[in-house]
Amino acid sequence: MLEYQKQECDLTLQEGLERYYKSFPESTEILEDSKETGTLLRDHDCTHVIFGLDISIEQEAILDSWVLWGSKWKLSYLLSYQNLPQLKQLYKDLYKEFGVLGFIKIYWKIGGIKRKVIYRALRMKKKWPFKMPEDYLSMKISDLREMHGIKILLPEEMQYIPVERTA
Repeated sequence: MLEYQKQECDLTLQEGLERYYKSFPESTEILEDSKETGTLLRDHDCTHVIFGLDISIEQEAILDSWVLWGSKWKLSYLLSYQNLPQLKQLYKDLYKEFGVLGFIKIYWKIGGIKRKVIYRALRMKKKWPFKMPEDYLSMKISDLREMHGIKILLPEEMQYIPVERTA
């Protein structure tokens, strides 16, 4: 378990983000922001940290529910994320790797977890801003979670069997 995956994490959001990046396998490229993307990729990565999730395909799917139900976002901003060339290639690679059936299995296996996320997201004090203020980076993760009423999932609530890759 990574430190940012503890509810009462004393790291700043920036420190949590650095731990998140250090957790990537050697084979995984860290996508970095550019002039064109602004802070879009960082903002997405911060949702992993604030909601206590790693980069596995299952936890990416769980994050979708946190973002949809527990975040404040503009559709145009989210769509611009989906339209980034490096992400389009990543999605192609994932479909090759898992296939449509693999994605159906993922969502089937984590359906109960996604329902817990929706329930918790609806009970938050205020939604997490997907386009995040810069000053959040210097704030403690535990304080940000308290401010927004985010109660992350405990390890025992995240029990699932990873889906086998088809490729």
